[in-house]
Formats: sequence, structure tokens, C-alpha cells
Amino acid sequence: MSLVSVIIPVYNGEKYIEEALESVLGQTFQNIEIIVVNDGSTDGTEQRVGKYTGRITYIAQTNQGQTAARRNGLNHSRGAWIAYLDCDDVWLPRKLERQVQFLEAHPEYGIVTTDVESFDKAGVTRPSLKAECNITNGHVLTELLFSNWISPSAALIKRDCFEKVANLAAEPPEYGEDWLMWLQIAAHFPVYFIDEVLVRHRVHPESISAADADWRIERFYRNLRFLQEHIPQLSARPDLIRECAFRICIKHAKYHLQSVELPMARKRLREATLYKPYNLKAWMLMGAAYTPSPILRSLKGMMKGLHKTMGKS
Repeated sequence: MSLVSVIIPVYNGEKYIEEALESVLGQTFQNIEIIVVNDGSTDGTEQRVGKYTGRITYIAQTNQGQTAARRNGLNHSRGAWIAYLDCDDVWLPRKLERQVQFLEAHPEYGIVTTDVESFDKAGVTRPSLKAECNITNGHVLTELLFSNWISPSAALIKRDCFEKVANLAAEPPEYGEDWLMWLQIAAHFPVYFIDEVLVRHRVHPESISAADADWRIERFYRNLRFLQEHIPQLSARPDLIRECAFRICIKHAKYHLQSVELPMARKRLREATLYKPYNLKAWMLMGAAYTPSPILRSLKGMMKGLHKTMGKS
């Protein structure tokens, strides 16, 4: 039975790291090594992890970001298979068992992932990832380009795959590093999705400002350029890159419209029309983006009232 290396990067995770570690130690598959990489935490993470001395490998580094922490853990690992776990997520007991069973029967696959349930302090926020994503198995490079349905805490990765991944720690992408890694692997290996919730992903309250959204999309463009440079299949299909960029512009434009941030919505829609000049959806949204703010807010209020009334009827 091959060894699985479980790598847990943690930064100021004292609230959740013990729960994450207990979920790994409670796995039905036990041929594992656990590597915790403390990425310069300033809280009580080190003390919490200290309780597990002898059962884990502990690495401390200065704060360099999650990508560098994962790479550090990988460099210290010995397993034929690699599993990442975010310090605030939790595995269900049979997670590794189900994945190892599949990979032993199908060694040609590079990644086997699972369905994921999302939760917060109030309870479950999304019972299934599959319910919201169009998930397929096999060679899924194009599908992953348009929809990242591999959760970092759900993937089990064959070590050989990392030979195909550029050293992201050398030039951190700052955003979307998981997506970049999955795509580079999917360009060479098939991917399999286990249709069973075996991971619980913790959702934290997040309010995305216009500046945050602007920063994210600029990093997204940078990531697309990276993919064109590093994946020959995408270099040969600029139409896929344009379609991907168009979709993310539309997604962000809708977000800004819902927030009545009209200048930002118009900016994203102008970018969208550069990728697809004759797209009807983009121009219809552009019309909405030039609607006066008071009218747009009134329309939103009317729609909310209508939905509430229909829900009671």
C-alpha cells in the first residue's frame, strides 16, 4: 500500500488546525504522513500543533504565502500520492480510503477528487459542489478552464504530476494558484471525480470591495497569460482563452451591477466586448450598466419584493 503525504499549510489557524488534524488522524486509511507547514503564524498555532508532536512532521517558515508553504511541504514529503488540506477544512473518515482505492485500480489518473460540502458557523451553506458545476471525468482541460471544480482539500494527486507543474513558488500568482496547478496537470493526466461528499469546506464571511474585485480580475488575466505560455494545448487554442476571459468579465460585471457599482460594471463590459464584440448578452448588460443608479436600485427592490411575495404564495 503506497504512502500518502498529507500537507497542511497554516497561517494563523489556531481556531481550526486541531479539527483539521483530527480529521486526518481519524481516516480509515492510515498509511499516511502528516506535514504541517506553519507559514509564519503570529497567533497560537505553534502551541496547538505542538500537541501532535510525534504524530506529525512540523515545519516552520517565515511568511511566504500558501503556494510556498505547499511547495515546502512537498519537498519534505515521501509519499507516492499527495493530499493537501487547508487548515480550516475537514475530511470525512473515508476520504483517503475511497481515493486510494480508485488510484490503485486506475494508476493512469493524475488526480482523483471528491464532492465537497460548504459550511459556516450557522450550518451548511452548500450541500454539494456537483450540484453547481458541470463535472466530467477523463481529460478535462477545457472543462477546468471554464469552471474550477477541484477543491484543494479534496484532491489526491500522483507525485509524478508535479514534474509537469511550473514552480509557482518562484513567482507566486497571488490568486488562483490551485487552478493553475490543476490545469497544468490536466494537460497531461486524466482526472476523476468521486460523486460523494467526503470533504467539508469552511466558509468565512467575506465582503469583496470593488478594489478587491479589480485586483482579482487583473490577476486572472495574468494567470491566463501564464497558461498560454505553459500549456501547448491552450497556446494552440486562443479562442478558448478569449472565451474564458469573456466569461470572467461577464461574471464580474454582473457582480458590480448587483452592487450598483456602475462604473466598474461598464469597465468590465467594455473588456468583454473586446473579446466578443457581437455578443448580445454583453450589450444588454451594458444597457443596464448605463441605467441611472436610483432606477436600478428601485428595480432591484421591486424584484426582491416580487420574489418574497411569490415565495409566500
